Amino acid sequence: MKLSSIQQEIVNHKEGALLVKAGAGSGKTRVLTERIKKLLETEDGNFHVLALTFTNKAAKEMKERLEGVFDIENRAFIGTIHGFCQEIIEKHGYAIGLNNLPHIFEKNDDRISILIQVFEKVGNEDLRKFYVNKSPKDQEAFIYNTLTYISLQKKNLKGIEAFDIINGDIEANIQKMYNEYNDLLFEQNAMDFDDVILKAYEIFAKRPSIAKVYRKLYKYISIDEAQDLNLAQYEFIKILCNGEHKNILMVGDSNQSLYHFNGSDKKYMEVLFVKDFNASMKSLDINYRSSKSIIEIANKIKPSSMDGFDTKINGVFDPPREFNDEVAESIWVVEKIENLVKERYYREQDFEEEIELGDIAILARNRYLFKNIENELTKRHIKFNLKKSGEGLILDSNFIRIFDLGMRVLVNPFDKLHYLEIINLLEISSEGIDSENGFSKLEALSEFINEESKNQFQTLISSWDLIKKNENPQFRESLKILANFAEKMDEDDERSKILSDLQQLIDLWNIYTKNTNSELKSIQHFKTQIALGLISANSIEEGVTLSTIHLSKGLEYKVVFIIGMNEGVFPDYRSKRAGGKTLDEEKNIFYVAVTRAERMLYLSYPKNRYMPWDKERPKPQVPSQYLKLIEN
Repeated sequence: MKLSSIQQEIVNHKEGALLVKAGAGSGKTRVLTERIKKLLETEDGNFHVLALTFTNKAAKEMKERLEGVFDIENRAFIGTIHGFCQEIIEKHGYAIGLNNLPHIFEKNDDRISILIQVFEKVGNEDLRKFYVNKSPKDQEAFIYNTLTYISLQKKNLKGIEAFDIINGDIEANIQKMYNEYNDLLFEQNAMDFDDVILKAYEIFAKRPSIAKVYRKLYKYISIDEAQDLNLAQYEFIKILCNGEHKNILMVGDSNQSLYHFNGSDKKYMEVLFVKDFNASMKSLDINYRSSKSIIEIANKIKPSSMDGFDTKINGVFDPPREFNDEVAESIWVVEKIENLVKERYYREQDFEEEIELGDIAILARNRYLFKNIENELTKRHIKFNLKKSGEGLILDSNFIRIFDLGMRVLVNPFDKLHYLEIINLLEISSEGIDSENGFSKLEALSEFINEESKNQFQTLISSWDLIKKNENPQFRESLKILANFAEKMDEDDERSKILSDLQQLIDLWNIYTKNTNSELKSIQHFKTQIALGLISANSIEEGVTLSTIHLSKGLEYKVVFIIGMNEGVFPDYRSKRAGGKTLDEEKNIFYVAVTRAERMLYLSYPKNRYMPWDKERPKPQVPSQYLKLIEN
């Protein structure tokens, strides 16, 4: 399709800051990539383009569209803001005292373990009393709230804030908690996910000359999904530009702002960017993707949010359906999917091609709502993939978990957390175990292994030995050793788990080696790429997509089902209780869900819901208030 006049204006834009308000289905990805292509192919001079996104999927799509541009790999950085900041830390961490590249502790369990160590540390009696004497349920809530607090501190570049779950004048203890957590990470040459932005910002703040190098290198900067910026990310962009760099383009849609809970705020795009960069504004509000019926529903949720392109496809909006319970709802949804695929409904709706399972998504406000859907799809042998937010690599067998943890210790000898985790999985005592480097630490465990497990552990040692030279890792060969051992095992279930985990590692390594320059390849770099989600264990997705709405943003499907449309579920009861911006964001989430649909949209809800604590008596449910918004 030919670019519209307003799209062409944005593509042609060169000098000065520009904010593009781009609605759902308005072609923003095409506009961004066409602009990058034109800059690189027509502008004179030795310069680079920086294009930052918030999802690896968006970055991948942009890269695919720009594959034909000459030497694109060396002339542009196209990736997530975390990926860009990681590169800065890798090259310039020395400026803030990081002599070795920190390893990312990306899993929530790792962060929990670090925080518990804070409370158990000798000399932390004042902190321990806030944790030790609580019930297990209260301890879990305390840990969750503390980690949330630490995360928001880093996202907001702030000092002390109110901490709801502790009463009294304990600001000094909160600060100590925060500092001790960071100190324990530093001692293990590690950082958490929020540190990636924070440390890159710190490098630019302490060494302005480094930021200046990047300003000169990247003449043009683009920021996608800018409505999701938080303070740390916005301030990082500001310090990169330093009031000197004005060729920055931000693209976003305030109606799709979903991450208020994570510190993001549309004000950074809509207000502060315009003020700080003296940005001009343009709007893309014509939806080229969705059918007339979908656009009509979207405008009922957000009045005048989009205009429809001159499409002849009416599409389908099925009036919300009520079911007796979640099981009945799931049966109807899955039967409807079977009919859509088998009966070729696409012919009646002027679809260009048949509906396949991959064209269909089932969306829900929260992940727990998929249980009955998963059961029904499995029972009918229908392929599906459940999208996950991702916490690095997820392994099923303890044998491969130990191998993976050992890789971390090999490349980071200071990593006490994962070394202790190996010891726990091996069910041995840590007393008297200590060595100077990663491999000897692992070898030292041999004498503590019982006879029954010695062959298994010796296999791990042989495998680790092949990859201990990080500059030339023999990763595939190390996995072959593990696979040969597994194939001789008598236990079918464990053998299947190990071989499945190994296949996952092989797939990830193949993706990594294909997309990584040879001079960068190492086990440490491989693990970092996994931690940042730059390579994913879920890269190959088949069948019907099951996804929370947050994870579906930026994706589109011919057919969308939105299940669980009940009060307290959607909108979420916590958002209703909080009100204000949080409740406004719930409506944005509904808007995003609806606009994932290209042609057909189905909404449903149960009259009753069985709670995990009472499976005998169903709890009556109330239809979501959002269903009233879309009534005729």
